[in-house]
Amino acid sequence: MKDELEKFITVNRQKFDTEEPSEGVWNGIIRQVSRKKNFQWLWKAAAITFFLISVFLLFKNDWDKKTNLLAQKEKISSDFNDIESFYFEMISQKKNLIDSFEENIEIDYGYEQDLQNLDAMYEVLKDELQTNPSKKVVDALLLNLVVRIDILNKKLAELEEDDEGAIENNDGVEVEI
Repeated sequence: MKDELEKFITVNRQKFDTEEPSEGVWNGIIRQVSRKKNFQWLWKAAAITFFLISVFLLFKNDWDKKTNLLAQKEKISSDFNDIESFYFEMISQKKNLIDSFEENIEIDYGYEQDLQNLDAMYEVLKDELQTNPSKKVVDALLLNLVVRIDILNKKLAELEEDDEGAIENNDGVEVEI
């Protein structure tokens, strides 16, 4: 059936080509094509606008994050510096007290190794605070300082106990050890 139709069209082709569409048909086709072109142009403009707005918002969001991070870093830094100086002052006072015991009692400086380890850990945390300011890092730094003070307090308690024992021994009173 298909072959017969093709044969018929081929044989009678000139009869099909005699008729041409009217001018109105061609004008309608031209209008539809130009409408499609205008519509495509509109979609292209919308896509470009969407892309530009997306890029703008992406950079704005990134800029806002950097600005917020910088502001947070400055706030944490200023708050932490006050607290840090307070704790360092306490640590310095306690070390001076321990050094003042040196005149009366022989001091075992084994605790210094713990303080050096804590100091090394503190420096690592301080670097982390510069690159990634967060409450966790600040809390870890403060805990480090509190642990140092605790170690020094224990050493002071030992020295005071030894000092009292030495004074009692000098008075001739027996002391249980």
